[in-house]
Formats: sequence, C-alpha cells, structure tokens
Amino acid sequence: MGRSPRQESGTGLYHVIVRGNNKGRLFHGHEDFDEFLEIIGEYLKKYPVQIQHYCLMTNHAHLLLRSENSLELSRYMHGVQRAYHHYYRKNHTHFGHLFQGRYRSLPIEKENYLLDCGRYIERNPLRAKMILAPIEWPYSSYGFYAYGIKNELVTESVAYQALGDRPEMRQELYRQHVEAARPYEELIDKELIGV
Repeated sequence: MGRSPRQESGTGLYHVIVRGNNKGRLFHGHEDFDEFLEIIGEYLKKYPVQIQHYCLMTNHAHLLLRSENSLELSRYMHGVQRAYHHYYRKNHTHFGHLFQGRYRSLPIEKENYLLDCGRYIERNPLRAKMILAPIEWPYSSYGFYAYGIKNELVTESVAYQALGDRPEMRQELYRQHVEAARPYEELIDKELIGV
C-alpha cells in the first residue's frame, strides 16, 4: 500500500513533527541539540523555507515552517533528517532507522492560528515537566519572541508582528499568551505525537 499524499497548505505554513524511532531519543546532550540546530540553519540556505517557531525535545522536534512549495519543504526536511542521521551514527552507537517514519506535516490554513501553534510548540518542555518556565529551555524559539533574544534561525511571524508597534509591547503580550496554562493541551499532545 502506497503512502497517502501530504496535505497542501494554502498559506504555505506547516507544523512539522519528527520523532525518534519507537519513541527513542534523538538528542542525548547539548552537542546533539546544537548540531541539529546547525543543520536546520544550513539547510535554510539551500531551500526557500522559513522557520517561524521551533522546539527540540529529547525524542522529537517541532518546527513551524513556511514554504510556498511543498516539494521544497520535502527536500528541506529530507536533507535535515539525512544530515542529522549521518551525524548521529558517527557519534552514537546506532543501527537502523533513527526517525520514526517520515515527518508529519500538519497544514496551517489560517494565519491567525500561528500564535497558538507557536505557543503550543514552545510550551512542550513545560508540559513535559522538564522546566518551570518556557525561558528555561534553550532549544526553542521562545526567547526570540518573548525577550527579543537574537536567533538567526527564526523569521518573525506576521501574527507576532500584529501584536503591537513596539518590540517591548509584542514581547510582553507574547509572554502572557504563552505562559497562560490551558488544560486541554495534554489531549492535543496525545493526538499529535502520541505521548
């Protein structure tokens, strides 16, 4: 049975999720996280893709990507996964598949969902009880949006720009948006990534 075709996004926005095979670890330490971030940055130079939000967890990663061409998005993700798998095999004892199947890409059809999707992505370590506040996790785009911390990987989303005229205002409103707890998010986790 062949693969079902990916859904195209009319906005060019996709919530992309990659998972470790059998929920295995993708990242064992700072070096692995840093290497993955370097790889996703290198491939931004090769393909017309923008990262608007991201968060790397120990056994999966979330990327909110913009790509007007789904074929270019596919090439970008294939290159990222292949390069990271090559790095991983050189640095860890590993045989077989590193990633669980192909990446998931969930089309985002409304730009006003961008902030909520970014919020969901950046709260992952908080929901996993790995941290007490989103700013404590260094492997996400939260610091860029909430505190103006420089991050060459991220292209600011239009939804974030619409929060206000001044950077300080946008940062404050974004912090409030992300830090407010929403009880139903655990149900979303189970649906999206099966945890």
